[in-house]
This record gives sequence, structure tokens and C-alpha cells, in this order.
Amino acid sequence: MVKKLTIWSYLEPFLYSQESLHLADISKKLKKQHTTARKHLNNFEKQGILIKSIKGRLTLYRINLSAPLLVEYLVLAEKEKLLNACRKDLLLNELISFLHQHLQEDNKALIFGSAATDSKKANDVDLLITGKINFKDRIKQFEKKFNKKIHLINTKNLKTITQSLRMEISKKHLIIQGSEEIAAWLL
Repeated sequence: MVKKLTIWSYLEPFLYSQESLHLADISKKLKKQHTTARKHLNNFEKQGILIKSIKGRLTLYRINLSAPLLVEYLVLAEKEKLLNACRKDLLLNELISFLHQHLQEDNKALIFGSAATDSKKANDVDLLITGKINFKDRIKQFEKKFNKKIHLINTKNLKTITQSLRMEISKKHLIIQGSEEIAAWLL
């Protein structure tokens, strides 16, 4: 099966990572040939989103934190990541549909931890929601229906999240609502 990628998917390895990544590692993660990945990564470099450096025979790329439109590019990459996850994982698809029905406009929401990459193998689903919620009882019904425990963290806003939890979230997550605010917070 051929893995289709949009241009935004090429930013996924860089989401909230300050590290320089080698072209071979990026190609391997995306399951694309070096030449194809290089073409798109060089395009992002020309737009100022990535910074390219060459050390000997190594071509390294890293995110440009001072790029004026960085958050907008990251939001597009996040949306693409969420859509791909929903296509592959029925439980995530159902949970995200459920949340979209119940979240209010001012809520920010994301799934993090192992469920963000494979909900079938995960013991539970870690869910962070900011702001007031009035559907905790419905979450219990969802848990029973899908036989999957949901670990809900409900906080007033993103500023109350500890640095250690923020670092954990940045590694594995799917942003459900509030993409721009969460992307800026993760940077």
C-alpha cells in the first residue's frame, strides 16, 4: 500500500522538536525516498519554516522558531496528523466525533500518550480538556461502550499544566480543538 502524504505531513517529524533531524531519519519516518523528502524539506527551507545545515555528508533540518508563520504551518501539520489517525483508528475516530459534539467553543482538547499513536495497544486514553465541561457522565458511557478507560485531565487553562506534563504531551499527541493556541503553547 502506498502511503499518501500531503506537503504538511513532511513537517510532522519536526512538531515541537528543537533537534536537528537527519534527512535519512526523516525519510524513514515518513516512508518516503530521500529525493522526495529533500524536495519538500528544501521548499520549507526556502519559505523560512526549516533551517538546513550540512555537516560533512549529513544534511540536517530543524524547525525555525523565529519563522513568522510557524504556528500556522504547524497547525496544518497537526490537522493532517489528526485526520490520518482517524482514518486508521476507529476508536480515535469515534472519540473525536464524540468530543466535537460535546465540547464548547472555548474548550481546548487533545489526546496524548500512547493512545495518540495506537489506541488499540494503549491501556487507556489520556485526554486533556481546558475550560468547563458538562459531559463527564457521558465520558463514562463512552468508556463502557468501547471498553477503554479515559483518563481525563480537566484544567482551567493551558498555563496551569506543569512543564513535565507539557513535555510529555509534546512527544505524542493529537490536537482535537484549539489547534492554534495549543501549537503556540507547545512551542
